[in-house]
Amino acid sequence: MTGTRVAAVDMGATSVRVTVVDLDVDRPEVAVVHRWFHGPDPRPDGSVRWRWSELLDNVRVGLERARESGPLASIGIDGWAVDYGLLGHDGRLLSDPHSYRSPRTDGWREVARALGEPDLYRRTGIQLMPINTIFQLASHDAAELAKASRLVMLPELVAYELTGEVVSERSNAGTTGLLDVTTGEWAADLVEAIGVDARILSRPEASGRKLGEYHGTPVHLVAAHDTACAFAASPLDTGGRAFVSAGTWFIVGVEREAPDTSEPARLANFSNEIGAVRGYRYLKNVTGFWLLEQCGALWRETARELVDLADEAPGAPVFDVGDERFLAPSRMDDEVRAAAGLGVDAPHSLVARSIVESVAAGVAAVVEELRLTQRVEELAVVGGAAASRLVRERLAEHTGLPVVAGATEATALGNSLLQGVALGRFADLTEGRRWARGRLYD
Repeated sequence: MTGTRVAAVDMGATSVRVTVVDLDVDRPEVAVVHRWFHGPDPRPDGSVRWRWSELLDNVRVGLERARESGPLASIGIDGWAVDYGLLGHDGRLLSDPHSYRSPRTDGWREVARALGEPDLYRRTGIQLMPINTIFQLASHDAAELAKASRLVMLPELVAYELTGEVVSERSNAGTTGLLDVTTGEWAADLVEAIGVDARILSRPEASGRKLGEYHGTPVHLVAAHDTACAFAASPLDTGGRAFVSAGTWFIVGVEREAPDTSEPARLANFSNEIGAVRGYRYLKNVTGFWLLEQCGALWRETARELVDLADEAPGAPVFDVGDERFLAPSRMDDEVRAAAGLGVDAPHSLVARSIVESVAAGVAAVVEELRLTQRVEELAVVGGAAASRLVRERLAEHTGLPVVAGATEATALGNSLLQGVALGRFADLTEGRRWARGRLYD
């Protein structure tokens, strides 16, 4: 097959990227044609939402630039998990989607206890966190829910805006805390227990289907969850290799053939997320460079600049990055200084170094838990932070493992590989991974 250039829309919670990958060349190159930085937007009514119309505008700008760069065989869309939009009976979005960083889920523990935490984990296999869709929906305005004809996760909502097709992709559905991990279908009793009509949920389906066209270019369903795409681009078939997707979150885990919903797994709070095409991602979310990004917004510096600044500090105290105080504070730098025991006048370099050390320590703690049940001899690190020598060194130091760096745009690459499978360029994901492997890891 020739002419297999594809565009990957990769929606991150702090930036939206549109990239182009030519699947016919010998070695993969991920060309970023458009990037738009954004973040959760506090509203006057106290809600925290996404600027949805601006996001869509920037997706369209990116796709136009992708088309200008040459003919496209396909478009695929992935993005962050757990957030959703509600469509009314006229097919229009009822309101801007809420951000998972909204304080509206402050009562999530009461919801989890009412549902029964052991049973909830056994059914869904998902790490209990306030950001989970199940807890967001439990706190959603009942009047608006009553007006909804469809609930659509955000990457699929972009696909709907481009093609008019409503779809639910299974890797993304698997992050909601509402999907039965054994059957792969919605757990209707859980949906109804939080006051939601299960009929607004579309049946989850695997990636690969053509959804429609956008300006004449086919739009294919890929693994809508960005982590599933990042895993898809990572050759994890090497025994003993664990995975770190390093960005706003540091997502740490391994691939497994079957989910583990045992009591030890529940108490360790691991997630069993459905893979892009098969298997499960057994992982934990560690709060990552969200801390640096939020400090940088206050200091007018980028996360990359702060990592470079952190390199100037010889060392710094470690704190628990998993504390809920970091979910959406008014001043992240003050929270970090307090948690780390730093003075109010601690320099930016020391605060940044404390964040880097603490994130690395959080990753190491997850790796130690993984080692209780399997062999882990190496870390494969992808994502934006993988480009940092300091980050790789601190991960190696805290985990005691060799670290290999992969693609900084691994999510977009995985998205592209899945489009390649849908187009017939690759027989399956294994072949696509083999094609990409030459450039993925140093």
